[in-house]
Amino acid sequence: MEFLKKHYEKLILSVVLLGLAAVAATLPLKVNQEKAREEERKSSLLSPKVNPFPPVDLTTNKAILEKVKTPIHFDIAGKHNLFNPVPWVEKPNGELVKIQGNVGIDALHVTAIHPLHMVVSFDEVVPTTGPNNTTEYKYQVTVIREGAARDAKQSRAMYVGLTAGGIGTLKDIQGPPENPGGLVLVLPDRSEVTVTKEKPYSRVIAYAADLNCTLPALDKKNAKVGDPLILGTDVYNVKVVDDSTVTLQDKRTQKQFTKKVESAK
Repeated sequence: MEFLKKHYEKLILSVVLLGLAAVAATLPLKVNQEKAREEERKSSLLSPKVNPFPPVDLTTNKAILEKVKTPIHFDIAGKHNLFNPVPWVEKPNGELVKIQGNVGIDALHVTAIHPLHMVVSFDEVVPTTGPNNTTEYKYQVTVIREGAARDAKQSRAMYVGLTAGGIGTLKDIQGPPENPGGLVLVLPDRSEVTVTKEKPYSRVIAYAADLNCTLPALDKKNAKVGDPLILGTDVYNVKVVDDSTVTLQDKRTQKQFTKKVESAK
Protein backbone atom coordinates (compact mmCIF):
# COMPACT_ATOMS: atom_id res chain seq x y z
CA MET A 1 0.00 0.00 0.00
CA GLU A 2 2.80 2.33 0.99
CA PHE A 3 4.22 1.77 -2.48
CA LEU A 4 0.96 2.68 -4.14
CA LYS A 5 0.63 5.79 -2.05
CA LYS A 6 4.06 6.94 -3.03
CA HIS A 7 3.83 6.06 -6.73
CA TYR A 8 0.12 6.14 -7.67
CA GLU A 9 0.62 9.27 -9.82
CA LYS A 10 3.23 7.39 -11.84
CA LEU A 11 0.95 4.40 -12.16
CA ILE A 12 -1.90 6.55 -13.39
CA LEU A 13 0.44 8.32 -15.84
CA SER A 14 1.72 4.95 -17.08
CA VAL A 15 -1.84 3.74 -17.66
CA VAL A 16 -2.70 6.94 -19.51
CA LEU A 17 0.42 6.66 -21.65
CA LEU A 18 -0.36 3.06 -22.45
CA GLY A 19 -3.86 4.10 -23.52
CA LEU A 20 -2.50 6.86 -25.69
CA ALA A 21 -0.03 4.48 -27.28
CA ALA A 22 -2.83 2.02 -28.04
CA VAL A 23 -4.92 4.78 -29.60
CA ALA A 24 -1.94 5.97 -31.66
CA ALA A 25 -1.35 2.41 -32.87
CA THR A 26 -4.93 2.10 -34.12
CA LEU A 27 -4.97 5.49 -35.91
CA PRO A 28 -3.42 4.23 -39.24
CA LEU A 29 -5.97 1.42 -39.34
CA LYS A 30 -8.80 3.89 -38.78
CA VAL A 31 -7.40 6.20 -41.43
CA ASN A 32 -7.24 3.34 -43.99
CA GLN A 33 -10.78 2.29 -43.16
CA GLU A 34 -12.03 5.85 -43.65
CA LYS A 35 -10.15 6.13 -46.95
CA ALA A 36 -11.72 2.90 -48.15
CA ARG A 37 -15.21 4.09 -47.20
CA GLU A 38 -14.53 7.44 -48.89
CA GLU A 39 -13.50 5.69 -52.11
CA GLU A 40 -16.67 3.62 -52.01
CA ARG A 41 -18.80 6.75 -51.60
CA LYS A 42 -16.91 8.49 -54.40
CA SER A 43 -17.29 5.50 -56.70
CA SER A 44 -21.01 5.24 -55.98
CA LEU A 45 -21.48 8.92 -56.89
CA LEU A 46 -19.25 9.15 -59.97
CA SER A 47 -19.86 5.70 -61.44
CA PRO A 48 -23.20 4.57 -60.19
CA LYS A 49 -24.45 1.16 -61.19
CA VAL A 50 -26.93 1.50 -64.02
CA ASN A 51 -29.32 -1.24 -64.95
CA PRO A 52 -29.47 -1.83 -68.75
CA PHE A 53 -32.64 -1.03 -70.64
CA PRO A 54 -34.67 -4.04 -71.65
CA PRO A 55 -34.22 -4.99 -75.34
CA VAL A 56 -36.57 -3.29 -77.81
CA ASP A 57 -39.09 -5.55 -79.49
CA LEU A 58 -38.37 -5.26 -83.25
CA THR A 59 -40.72 -8.00 -84.36
CA THR A 60 -43.08 -5.67 -86.24
CA ASN A 61 -40.19 -3.78 -87.85
CA LYS A 62 -38.65 -7.01 -89.12
CA ALA A 63 -42.00 -8.08 -90.52
CA ILE A 64 -42.31 -4.81 -92.46
CA LEU A 65 -38.78 -5.17 -93.85
CA GLU A 66 -39.63 -8.65 -95.08
CA LYS A 67 -42.64 -7.24 -96.91
CA VAL A 68 -40.51 -4.51 -98.52
CA LYS A 69 -38.21 -7.17 -99.98
CA THR A 70 -41.08 -8.27 -102.22
CA PRO A 71 -42.71 -4.99 -103.30
CA ILE A 72 -46.11 -4.91 -104.90
CA HIS A 73 -45.95 -4.55 -108.69
CA PHE A 74 -48.39 -2.09 -110.20
CA ASP A 75 -49.03 -2.68 -113.89
CA ILE A 76 -49.53 0.88 -115.10
CA ALA A 77 -48.68 0.07 -118.73
CA GLY A 78 -51.10 -2.82 -119.16
CA LYS A 79 -54.13 -3.14 -121.40
CA HIS A 80 -56.25 -0.91 -119.19
CA ASN A 81 -56.82 2.70 -120.20
CA LEU A 82 -56.66 4.41 -116.80
CA PHE A 83 -53.15 5.72 -117.45
CA ASN A 84 -53.01 4.74 -121.12
CA PRO A 85 -55.75 6.44 -123.14
CA VAL A 86 -56.25 4.86 -126.53
CA PRO A 87 -54.89 7.14 -129.31
CA TRP A 88 -56.56 7.49 -132.69
CA VAL A 89 -54.96 8.60 -135.92
CA GLU A 90 -56.49 9.93 -139.09
CA LYS A 91 -55.54 8.34 -142.37
CA PRO A 92 -55.05 10.49 -145.49
CA ASN A 93 -58.56 9.48 -146.61
CA GLY A 94 -60.04 10.89 -143.39
CA GLU A 95 -60.70 7.50 -141.77
CA LEU A 96 -60.00 7.34 -138.01
CA VAL A 97 -58.03 4.29 -136.90
CA LYS A 98 -57.75 3.09 -133.32
CA ILE A 99 -54.15 2.36 -132.36
CA GLN A 100 -53.81 -0.97 -130.56
CA GLY A 101 -50.02 -1.16 -130.26
CA ASN A 102 -46.99 1.11 -130.22
CA VAL A 103 -46.85 4.19 -132.36
CA GLY A 104 -44.20 6.67 -133.46
CA ILE A 105 -40.72 6.29 -131.98
CA ASP A 106 -41.89 3.31 -129.89
CA ALA A 107 -42.85 1.47 -133.07
CA LEU A 108 -39.56 2.21 -134.81
CA HIS A 109 -37.26 -0.75 -135.48
CA VAL A 110 -33.66 -0.95 -136.67
CA THR A 111 -33.72 -3.82 -139.14
CA ALA A 112 -30.07 -3.68 -140.27
CA ILE A 113 -26.84 -1.71 -139.90
CA HIS A 114 -24.29 -1.50 -142.73
CA PRO A 115 -20.65 -0.39 -142.46
CA LEU A 116 -19.60 2.46 -144.72
CA HIS A 117 -16.07 2.26 -146.09
CA MET A 118 -13.43 4.57 -147.43
CA VAL A 119 -11.66 2.87 -150.35
CA VAL A 120 -8.40 4.19 -151.84
CA SER A 121 -7.38 2.59 -155.13
CA PHE A 122 -4.48 2.86 -157.56
CA ASP A 123 -6.14 2.89 -161.00
CA GLU A 124 -3.43 3.36 -163.63
CA VAL A 125 -0.18 4.98 -164.67
CA VAL A 126 -0.65 8.12 -166.79
CA PRO A 127 2.39 8.99 -168.96
CA THR A 128 2.89 12.70 -169.71
CA THR A 129 5.36 14.66 -171.79
CA GLY A 130 7.84 16.66 -169.77
CA PRO A 131 10.56 19.18 -170.67
CA ASN A 132 12.71 18.29 -173.68
CA ASN A 133 10.20 15.65 -174.74
CA THR A 134 11.02 13.52 -171.71
CA THR A 135 8.40 11.14 -170.40
CA GLU A 136 7.05 11.74 -166.94
CA TYR A 137 4.49 9.72 -165.06
CA LYS A 138 1.43 10.48 -163.02
CA TYR A 139 -0.63 7.97 -161.11
CA GLN A 140 -4.41 7.89 -161.11
CA VAL A 141 -5.73 7.62 -157.53
CA THR A 142 -9.41 7.29 -156.63
CA VAL A 143 -10.93 7.74 -153.16
CA ILE A 144 -14.51 6.57 -152.51
CA ARG A 145 -16.28 7.51 -149.28
CA GLU A 146 -19.46 5.50 -148.96
CA GLY A 147 -22.41 7.45 -147.65
CA ALA A 148 -20.77 10.85 -148.04
CA ALA A 149 -23.22 13.66 -148.83
CA ARG A 150 -20.69 15.34 -151.14
CA ASP A 151 -17.43 14.37 -152.83
CA ALA A 152 -18.30 10.69 -152.38
CA LYS A 153 -15.87 9.83 -155.19
CA GLN A 154 -12.71 11.76 -156.04
CA SER A 155 -10.10 10.90 -158.65
CA ARG A 156 -6.83 12.64 -159.40
CA ALA A 157 -3.75 12.00 -161.52
CA MET A 158 -0.92 12.65 -159.06
CA TYR A 159 2.86 12.87 -159.18
CA VAL A 160 5.15 12.26 -156.21
CA GLY A 161 4.91 15.13 -153.74
CA LEU A 162 1.52 16.37 -154.95
CA THR A 163 -1.18 17.06 -152.35
CA ALA A 164 -4.78 16.87 -153.49
CA GLY A 165 -7.67 18.02 -151.32
CA GLY A 166 -9.76 15.13 -150.03
CA ILE A 167 -7.23 12.56 -151.26
CA GLY A 168 -3.99 13.38 -149.50
CA THR A 169 -0.35 13.43 -150.57
CA LEU A 170 1.43 10.98 -152.86
CA LYS A 171 4.53 10.41 -150.75
CA ASP A 172 6.39 7.79 -152.79
CA ILE A 173 6.12 4.98 -155.32
CA GLN A 174 7.36 1.41 -155.00
CA GLY A 175 9.14 0.11 -158.09
CA PRO A 176 9.97 1.62 -161.49
CA PRO A 177 8.14 4.86 -162.37
CA GLU A 178 6.56 3.38 -165.49
CA ASN A 179 5.09 0.41 -163.63
CA PRO A 180 5.26 0.78 -159.84
CA GLY A 181 4.13 -2.06 -157.64
CA GLY A 182 2.43 0.30 -155.19
CA LEU A 183 1.84 3.87 -154.10
CA VAL A 184 2.55 5.28 -150.64
CA LEU A 185 -0.09 7.88 -149.72
CA VAL A 186 -0.52 10.14 -146.69
CA LEU A 187 -4.28 10.60 -146.22
CA PRO A 188 -5.86 13.83 -144.92
CA ASP A 189 -6.00 12.35 -141.40
CA ARG A 190 -2.17 11.89 -141.62
CA SER A 191 -2.34 8.11 -141.75
CA GLU A 192 0.09 6.52 -144.19
CA VAL A 193 -1.17 3.71 -146.43
CA THR A 194 0.14 1.65 -149.33
CA VAL A 195 -2.12 0.71 -152.23
CA THR A 196 -1.57 -1.48 -155.27
CA LYS A 197 -3.63 -2.10 -158.38
CA GLU A 198 -4.58 -5.50 -157.02
CA LYS A 199 -5.22 -4.47 -153.41
CA PRO A 200 -6.92 -1.13 -152.63
CA TYR A 201 -6.88 0.24 -149.10
CA SER A 202 -10.21 0.04 -147.26
CA ARG A 203 -11.47 0.87 -143.77
CA VAL A 204 -14.81 1.49 -142.03
CA ILE A 205 -15.49 5.21 -141.56
CA ALA A 206 -19.16 5.18 -140.51
CA TYR A 207 -22.36 3.15 -140.41
CA ALA A 208 -25.79 3.43 -142.02
CA ALA A 209 -29.02 1.89 -140.71
CA ASP A 210 -32.22 0.56 -142.22
CA LEU A 211 -35.23 1.80 -140.21
CA ASN A 212 -38.80 0.59 -140.29
CA CYS A 213 -41.91 1.88 -138.51
CA THR A 214 -45.40 0.39 -138.61
CA LEU A 215 -47.38 3.48 -137.55
CA PRO A 216 -46.87 5.91 -139.09
CA ALA A 217 -45.60 3.83 -142.00
CA LEU A 218 -41.89 4.39 -142.67
CA ASP A 219 -39.23 2.38 -144.47
CA LYS A 220 -35.94 4.25 -144.67
CA LYS A 221 -32.80 2.66 -146.02
CA ASN A 222 -29.21 3.68 -145.23
CA ALA A 223 -30.03 6.37 -142.66
CA LYS A 224 -26.83 8.17 -141.66
CA VAL A 225 -25.79 10.63 -138.99
CA GLY A 226 -27.49 13.97 -139.63
CA ASP A 227 -30.41 12.56 -141.60
CA PRO A 228 -33.90 13.74 -140.55
CA LEU A 229 -36.58 11.19 -139.71
CA ILE A 230 -40.25 12.20 -139.86
CA LEU A 231 -42.73 10.13 -137.86
CA GLY A 232 -46.14 11.73 -138.22
CA THR A 233 -45.89 15.18 -136.67
CA ASP A 234 -42.61 14.39 -134.87
CA VAL A 235 -39.22 15.05 -136.44
CA TYR A 236 -36.07 13.27 -135.26
CA ASN A 237 -32.43 13.67 -136.21
CA VAL A 238 -30.07 10.71 -136.46
CA LYS A 239 -27.35 11.54 -133.93
CA VAL A 240 -25.25 8.36 -133.70
CA VAL A 241 -25.02 5.16 -135.73
CA ASP A 242 -22.57 2.48 -134.62
CA ASP A 243 -22.25 -1.21 -135.35
CA SER A 244 -25.25 -2.21 -133.19
CA THR A 245 -27.34 0.84 -132.20
CA VAL A 246 -28.93 3.98 -133.57
CA THR A 247 -29.51 7.10 -131.45
CA LEU A 248 -32.18 9.58 -132.51
CA GLN A 249 -32.96 12.99 -131.02
CA ASP A 250 -36.38 14.60 -130.94
CA LYS A 251 -35.95 17.93 -132.72
CA ARG A 252 -38.56 19.61 -130.51
CA THR A 253 -37.75 18.25 -127.02
CA GLN A 254 -34.08 17.28 -127.62
CA LYS A 255 -34.82 13.96 -125.89
CA GLN A 256 -32.69 11.10 -127.21
CA PHE A 257 -33.76 7.52 -127.97
CA THR A 258 -31.38 4.61 -128.58
CA LYS A 259 -32.56 1.65 -130.62
CA LYS A 260 -30.70 -1.65 -131.02
CA VAL A 261 -30.55 -3.48 -134.30
CA GLU A 262 -33.02 -6.38 -134.24
CA SER A 263 -30.30 -9.03 -134.47
CA ALA A 264 -28.45 -7.41 -131.49
CA LYS A 265 -31.37 -7.54 -129.03
